[in-house]
Amino acid sequence: MKKITTMLLASLALSTASMGYATEGYPSKPIRLIVPFGAGGGTDGLARIIQLSIEKNDLLSVPIVVVNSEGAGGAIGTRQLLSADPDGYTILQIHQEMFAASAIQRVNYTPEDFEPVIQVSEVCMFVAVNEDSPYTNLEDMFSDIRENPGDFRQADDIGGATHFPSAQLMKEGGVKWPIVPTGATSARFSSLQGEFTDMALMSPLWLERAAGKIRPLAVLGQERYDFAPDVPTAKEQGYDVTACLNRRYWAPAGTPEENIEVLADAIEAAANSEEVKNYLAESGEVLKIVRGEELRSLIDEEYATFVELADIVKGN
Repeated sequence: MKKITTMLLASLALSTASMGYATEGYPSKPIRLIVPFGAGGGTDGLARIIQLSIEKNDLLSVPIVVVNSEGAGGAIGTRQLLSADPDGYTILQIHQEMFAASAIQRVNYTPEDFEPVIQVSEVCMFVAVNEDSPYTNLEDMFSDIRENPGDFRQADDIGGATHFPSAQLMKEGGVKWPIVPTGATSARFSSLQGEFTDMALMSPLWLERAAGKIRPLAVLGQERYDFAPDVPTAKEQGYDVTACLNRRYWAPAGTPEENIEVLADAIEAAANSEEVKNYLAESGEVLKIVRGEELRSLIDEEYATFVELADIVKGN
């Protein structure tokens, strides 16, 4: 009887450990950080400076290994997280591209299939036109589109994260225009310069990079840029539109909360280091730490907006 009882207890312990991903001693091996885009972009840059800060400041007892798994607008890397064990040894960093792909049902997952770890930064876009454009504000642009429908084109990434606030602009302005698929911001700038398109959403870094070549009409954030105080927000002009990319870390659903907290603490400490703050300043992003229930609520609110705009995006 004693032997049987011992065997049952051992079996129960093994079963519990295999299902629960015990957290004792976490972390005890390298952590894989998936970047679902190519090397050299904003997502990759932040991931690597966070990795460097964690290593330099001994914020974790194990290394973080950045792995670029690009393709399908971030879906390939995101699916790798979806299939990973929920043990805290595989995480992902991505912005609202996850929401965009899910909202238009390009993928078979939603944000609820993952566990948010922490948000680190925010970068809000601005509406840009060519320097010789006749538009000086959003109303100028909307009025001209109403009078000359069919003559206006926007450079963007069809179905991507910035396509949704573009659809929101159309909805708020009561107008509609076609999207020319160009891709990332550098390609949008080239499209504007070549006069193939009339407008694009650009990151704040381009205010300096393309100074004298493009004109900002509106900041798509809650506040004006500190370094461009004369550029009003869309909301100040009567159009409640925001387009901010938030870089967030995610883990598989079911990852133990204790492991999530260890990761969030380390990433937050790294984000507050001088090297990361300097990187964010140079890239035009701002430090914006959000975690826990506040982050979950924010994600739910944002994703609902993407779902609400999905039909407009799919019909564009």
